[in-house]
Amino acid sequence: MEVKVEPGRVFLKLDSGEEAFITFGVDREKRVIVVSTTFVPESHRGKGIAGKLTAKLVEYAEENGYKIYPLCSYTQKYLQRKRPDLLAE
Repeated sequence: MEVKVEPGRVFLKLDSGEEAFITFGVDREKRVIVVSTTFVPESHRGKGIAGKLTAKLVEYAEENGYKIYPLCSYTQKYLQRKRPDLLAE
């Protein structure tokens, strides 16, 4: 399963044909990614998929010099635990 990034989202096509995704906006002037939603279909939860999506988001942020402002509680907890240096205020 390959996690992909396109403008405004990080996503993964699941074997079931469904998608798991993170949606975000970018404030280029402030160099901040604003994460609004992390979604994994119920039948696929608990398998580490949200973590894989968030890891890809972190990679994208690092490559582009962005901090991350999480409106999504999952992303906020992930960053607090693993990458507090990327949290935007």
